[in-house]
Amino acid sequence: MPLPHVSSSAYNATSAIPPRPGWVGQCNQRGTIDIIWNCFSTIFISLWVMLHLNVPASHEGFWTSFFRKTRWLILGAVAPETVLLASGGQWASAKRSLADMQDLGYDCWTLVHGFYADSGGFLLQPIDSSPFPVTARQIHYLVKEKYMSIPKISEKEICDKSKADQFTKTIACLQTGWFVTECIARAIQRLPISPLELTTCAIILCTVAVYFFWLYKPLNVTTPTILSMDCTMATILVRAGPVAEKPYWYTPMDFAEPPVNYTFANWPRLARHFSPYKTPFARIPNDRNPRLYGVSQRITYSLLVIVFSTISFAEWYFDFPTRAERTIWRSACITAEASLFVHAIAEAFSHDSRLHDYLYIEKYKLRWPANLIFFVPAATYFAARLALLAVALASLRSLPARSYINLQWSTFIPHL
Repeated sequence: MPLPHVSSSAYNATSAIPPRPGWVGQCNQRGTIDIIWNCFSTIFISLWVMLHLNVPASHEGFWTSFFRKTRWLILGAVAPETVLLASGGQWASAKRSLADMQDLGYDCWTLVHGFYADSGGFLLQPIDSSPFPVTARQIHYLVKEKYMSIPKISEKEICDKSKADQFTKTIACLQTGWFVTECIARAIQRLPISPLELTTCAIILCTVAVYFFWLYKPLNVTTPTILSMDCTMATILVRAGPVAEKPYWYTPMDFAEPPVNYTFANWPRLARHFSPYKTPFARIPNDRNPRLYGVSQRITYSLLVIVFSTISFAEWYFDFPTRAERTIWRSACITAEASLFVHAIAEAFSHDSRLHDYLYIEKYKLRWPANLIFFVPAATYFAARLALLAVALASLRSLPARSYINLQWSTFIPHL
């Protein structure tokens, strides 16, 4: 079946427009402002609905939480795969907690409980210290060692704490679905898709994956659940043995969980402003990055990142305003892909238990010169991402005239 083509009337609508008309107003075809509005509104609503941040500390107010979410919105727009990494790690941790609790015979523990715990939904209250958040892995240790019983809160009660807005989620699904449908239809009708629209499609891909990973994570919980204990924290540390003798980094229960990376913990000056700098933490930071368990989880995440990074190659032959912009776009595509490849190799080796003393988990990021394997690709990748965004925005000043042709939906309706 031959591909549908745009009717001659659609071309006549732009026959009087020069090949590069610059800013195009709204008339019989879509204008520049339509492209900008569709892209930015879609990015905003998809990111806003997608973000499921952790429970804030008790002393934090509305504006603190608002600005924290704004920072993550910006991060999601510039480098959405970082949010994808965080959500994938939390999903893996929740699944691991479900398996661990079921091994102990507790079928009442669900994925919702795992997400709730890892987001700071449980505060442990020993009789000899102030309360602090505990993760699902740490709760598993306390239950296994008979220091406390499993939390009595049910999945329904946790969901009641969640402030998920089904109406907003429905609007977001409709908006993103329609946007992607329009882009696919333009490709079928061989109409140009602007770099900004293609970038928006890539961000949508990441937000859909993140939404899947966070599907069971409670949204906007503000009041945590207190877990009381009859024993002291000192007793727990003494009984734990040598593993608990080292000073803790985040909370006194650090020994009960394998090392977990907090991005800002590597830069104390940044942590002072953007994360819980004082210990024990009053909340679990959103940049908590648990390990991915199993080869299948790592392959799934890697494939998602690869697909996201390769979408920009679809504009390889796009008619950019200048040759320099086309060169920058192509160079940034190659640089981003190469940086991700180098980082993936480094992460694969760092999770090899045979290299425990030197590279295991996040230690290679803190050692010189091994940390260059992380910082150099990360810096070049973010530079490439910023270059792609800059070229995508700059290209709006002079898109090809055919970029403003409206879709002819009638070509998709078979004649009876």
